[in-house]
Amino acid sequence: MESNIETLLESDPYTLTKNEKGIIFLNSMKEAVSLHYEKSKEFRKICDNRGFAQTKNFSVEEIPFLPVSLFKKFKLKSVPDSEIFKTVYSSATTSDLPSTIFLDRITSERQTRVLISIMRNFLNEKKDFLVIDQDNSMNTLSDIKSRSSAIRGFFPFMKSVKFGLDDDLKLDEVQFRGLNEKSVCVFGFTWLLYKTISENKDNIKIKNIFKTIENIIIIHMGGWKKLQDLQINKEQFNQMASDFFNCKKEKIIDIYGMTEQLGTIYPDCDAGYKHVPVYSEIMIRNTDTLEIEDIGKSGFIQLLSPIPHSYPGISLLSDDIGKIIGIDNCPCGRKGKYFQFEKRAEQADIKGCGDTID
Repeated sequence: MESNIETLLESDPYTLTKNEKGIIFLNSMKEAVSLHYEKSKEFRKICDNRGFAQTKNFSVEEIPFLPVSLFKKFKLKSVPDSEIFKTVYSSATTSDLPSTIFLDRITSERQTRVLISIMRNFLNEKKDFLVIDQDNSMNTLSDIKSRSSAIRGFFPFMKSVKFGLDDDLKLDEVQFRGLNEKSVCVFGFTWLLYKTISENKDNIKIKNIFKTIENIIIIHMGGWKKLQDLQINKEQFNQMASDFFNCKKEKIIDIYGMTEQLGTIYPDCDAGYKHVPVYSEIMIRNTDTLEIEDIGKSGFIQLLSPIPHSYPGISLLSDDIGKIIGIDNCPCGRKGKYFQFEKRAEQADIKGCGDTID
């Protein structure tokens, strides 16, 4: 008999309404909760501490969440070490520890399927990619940094790939020669794109190369904390990127996602909103009370997905601030919730998340 999660993975990401999605997603989450309650002593302890009984009927809203900071402090796993074949680390500042995520082949395969399904909705054909990163970030070690892992996730959409930076993260002008004059997808991490644009804003030769390309799409992700520190907002970044790469602003796709839930990503649509696919759910929680907020009110972004199998990352409370804009009625036509990411929270630890799992 096919599992609920497998049925969910076979669904189109954006064609189900909230009501159509509800039952299939809840059943998938129940399957995931049961697995991690049995296999992860940390997840079980959090459930028990919060009086959550996984054997009883429950709603998605009632599933206990793990603050993402736990993945920086604990080695959270739901499978034996022998089944772990890849370890992924989140990017971290000098004052912060990275999250450590352990992947088995089931989780990795699910992540790949979900990412491909979501991005096919935004990129309907393979393209020539110009990755604004260094080639040696693509190491073959089992312990992979998040940048490398994210780049690899987009391999199925790459007809060809050039890496635009050298080992010192400086522009490698040789790589910009011979770009496809019809269509190019510029891909990179938000802070690296900003750094590259800032350092080369007067480089007429490079800017002229992009003026010869008919169709340019920019896909970028991560690093908004660094730009927030520099007081650069999304509108300012989009203007800089549009000017430098000769790209229409509606062709700039900012992707929200987390290392702790790889594969499940949230790209911008043409209307500038991020969409929740059938494979995941988000809720917004008040920054003081942690109660669920209504549409249009800002708070911590909680992300739920049954995709993780090797670690209990199925319900996470991030330290990101955002708000839900609407449900099933986005101008772009995609069904389900759509939202905006606003900023990273100021505090390092989320208030009210005092459950200990030591």
